[in-house]
Amino acid sequence: MKPFLSICMIVKNEENLLRRCLDSIKGIADEIIIADTGSVDKTKDIALEYTDMVFDYTWEDDFSKARNFAASKASGEWIFVIDADEFVDRDSFIKFKEDLKNNPPDYNIFAVQIVNFVGINGKDTSLNYHERLYKNDGLISYYRSIHELLKHKESKERRGFSDFQIYHSGYMKNIINEKEKSNRNLTLLKKKKEKEPIDYYFLGNEYDQLGDLDKAIKYYQKGFQLKDDLNKDWVKKLLLRLVNTLHKANRNKEALEIIDSCEQIYPYLVDFKFYRGKIHFDEEDYENAKEVFEEILRKKNELKADSSNDFLEYLPYKLLGEIYESENELHLAVHNYSRALSINDADDYLWMRLINLLAKHSSLEELANFLNNNLLNKPNVTPLRVIKILLSVPNINVQKLTRSFLEEPDLSSIERESLYIKNLLLDGDINQVVSILHEKTNVEIVSLLAKSIFSIIDFIILALKTKKMEFQKILFEIKFDKELNNLLNVLFNKKRKKLNSIEEELFVSILQQTEVIAGKSVTEHLNNKIAYISPKTKGKIKKMRSIILNS
Repeated sequence: MKPFLSICMIVKNEENLLRRCLDSIKGIADEIIIADTGSVDKTKDIALEYTDMVFDYTWEDDFSKARNFAASKASGEWIFVIDADEFVDRDSFIKFKEDLKNNPPDYNIFAVQIVNFVGINGKDTSLNYHERLYKNDGLISYYRSIHELLKHKESKERRGFSDFQIYHSGYMKNIINEKEKSNRNLTLLKKKKEKEPIDYYFLGNEYDQLGDLDKAIKYYQKGFQLKDDLNKDWVKKLLLRLVNTLHKANRNKEALEIIDSCEQIYPYLVDFKFYRGKIHFDEEDYENAKEVFEEILRKKNELKADSSNDFLEYLPYKLLGEIYESENELHLAVHNYSRALSINDADDYLWMRLINLLAKHSSLEELANFLNNNLLNKPNVTPLRVIKILLSVPNINVQKLTRSFLEEPDLSSIERESLYIKNLLLDGDINQVVSILHEKTNVEIVSLLAKSIFSIIDFIILALKTKKMEFQKILFEIKFDKELNNLLNVLFNKKRKKLNSIEEELFVSILQQTEVIAGKSVTEHLNNKIAYISPKTKGKIKKMRSIILNS
């Protein structure tokens, strides 16, 4: 019997992610075809556990050629394309297949919604559509070397949109750094001799991802100038990306001018309205920001999101909470933080803001009761997560609540020891901390720090406070994901050099924790280093200090 649904994939060195993808589709797909483009890890071994249709393919710097090769091996009525860093919900996938089989569509090409997990930890999402499902009649194939699209040999495309979702983790920051996707994509896009208007949109995206905002803006503007149809989906997305990139480049007047025009063209979209509110928020124009966010919440049932559903409720509530907190409107701040958490309780930063706010106006006993009734009882909350949330609150009494977890059986022995050392530090027992660390090897100290309880921030503060050279030496020997030697040289060796954005973020965290534990001498030392900080980060330090001051 002829298979109904064939899954086609192209892979290379995906041993860390492939199993998750294949587990989500096994037993539902009628056949799985995998084209390996030169893996040197265990990718092929993992693939062969799920299918015997694994083929070697010589990579030619062309995604369409590779996808069409995989499709040439498929015998199903329909081909569904998925990547190794993606996965599906099995129940939804079963229903999707049944609907496709029982209610044959008029379309022969479907775009599927991709839910992208973005950011450092993937706690945020963005949405886009990509053509991933098509009739396997030998007449439809991919074209374009990158950001590939489908076409019919006889120009008989009948395109539709599926409400089925694929979940994509490939644009989380740690994965991007590992794969250098942006550099790869740029190479392929630049090699295209005959560029279409949409190529300039994709070029803008890659430069935006790499942090080259001026080039990103230039290519977005060129793509818009060359467009042949304002109603195409990519043009709308280009305008959204252009507004966001202009804002990141502090070109807010230009961004707002584009928003003014786009709100006339796309009155049903929440995205441009949200960006207007976010620009006002970041400029500390809180009255206008409140007006925008409250309007979004009033009209949420009339509006639609293109980039992220978070723009409809979750983020307006979150930012309104911060505005009302800054205005000392306690009840309104708590209300908005709580509403935001009811939508997304995975946001640990939000928990930190809410707990910090409650700690200012409640007894520790009342706060503990709140945590027991609202955080600790959630199924997705582990003791380790609670500890890290409490330690992120810029309030020493809240951080000391973590000592109740010292005997927690769900923690590993090294996590419990790290928590014990952290609480010694919070109690100001520096000599005991130093004594414990002197008994450990450098490797053991690094293992402790890796748990992010007694953290690298604490260790830097300890090294600054004690001025012990052996602690400084350990810091310089640690292999961080990003180079931090510049920051360490500024802190310890009196070097004079501007810090990059990652170093500045860590500097603010060090300064915050120093002020929480009342480290006067270290605070004075750090204050002398603020000269090497950008104006934007100086603004963050001002906000951070206002939060601590009111704690």
